[in-house]
Amino acid sequence: MKESDIRPEDLMAESARLTDEDALRVLALKEKFVQVACPACDSPSHRHFFEKKGYHFVSCRDCRTVFVNPRPTSEILAEYYAGAESIRYFNEKIFPSSAQVRREKIFLPRVNRVMELVKKYALKTEILVDVGAGFGTFCEEIKRLARFSRVIAVEPAKSQAETCRRKGIEVIEELIERVRISGISVITCFELLEHLFSPKDFLTACMKALEPGGLLILTTPNIQGFDLQTLGLVSDNIGAPDHLNYFHPRSLTSLLQTCGFEVVELSTPGQLDVDIVRNKILKGEFDISGCPFLKHILIEEDEVVGRRFQEFLVQNHMSSHMWGVARKI
Repeated sequence: MKESDIRPEDLMAESARLTDEDALRVLALKEKFVQVACPACDSPSHRHFFEKKGYHFVSCRDCRTVFVNPRPTSEILAEYYAGAESIRYFNEKIFPSSAQVRREKIFLPRVNRVMELVKKYALKTEILVDVGAGFGTFCEEIKRLARFSRVIAVEPAKSQAETCRRKGIEVIEELIERVRISGISVITCFELLEHLFSPKDFLTACMKALEPGGLLILTTPNIQGFDLQTLGLVSDNIGAPDHLNYFHPRSLTSLLQTCGFEVVELSTPGQLDVDIVRNKILKGEFDISGCPFLKHILIEEDEVVGRRFQEFLVQNHMSSHMWGVARKI
């Protein structure tokens, strides 16, 4: 899979423009932003990491989680997600144009991986809840297998909840913190933790909702991954108010344990680190003129060495795409 498969180049410029405009509208409310402790370990001690487009990123002195501080309140974030033009554009243009590739390259492999974990940990297949279900593609595909008694999409965004309903998916248009369902075997949340005002509150709610022995399966960026560490401020994946929290394997493990989970698996199976950095170089947005080693791997020998390098990143927890699997004891 290539980055352009899921982020069509002809649409990304307009997406970037709208994203900047939305971010500025939120930034205009900066006097209402609030200071927070580290979202992973609750430490109040942090150091300046960098500033990007008016948002202040810090790094926890204790666990090295990177996070936006001060940050928009939950209320500001709710208004942002309800009205952001960049999100509307993604929903109406980018996702539909890449829907089939995403289904084949992202969602079907996710379904297969989830079912492997269900088998491996001998889980009951009563209820699966997908939090932040978006367009419902994951729910649609896992429901098709008819392995779970119920597949429920928890999606607070009105337009996306309606899309799920049109696909015949059971939907709860609410935050997981307010959902009351018993007998949940599996909770999934893909690319969600980084967006939340309080990841700890969210994970605690997931832990309470699961039945004993149930699994929480999540994905989130790894701030210690190759493309995020290499590109830094240039990375399209680093930016507020969309992304507020950047964990890494150790800090995510610590947070999950604090919330009462046993972490049973943690991996970084990303496929795009090399391609993302290579694309930035080729577009002239990232200069590696002083680094012949990277030039050799990412440009001159991309087809062979670049592919092997991506495999190396996966094997050593150094990809920027992270999976966590945690069990309610």
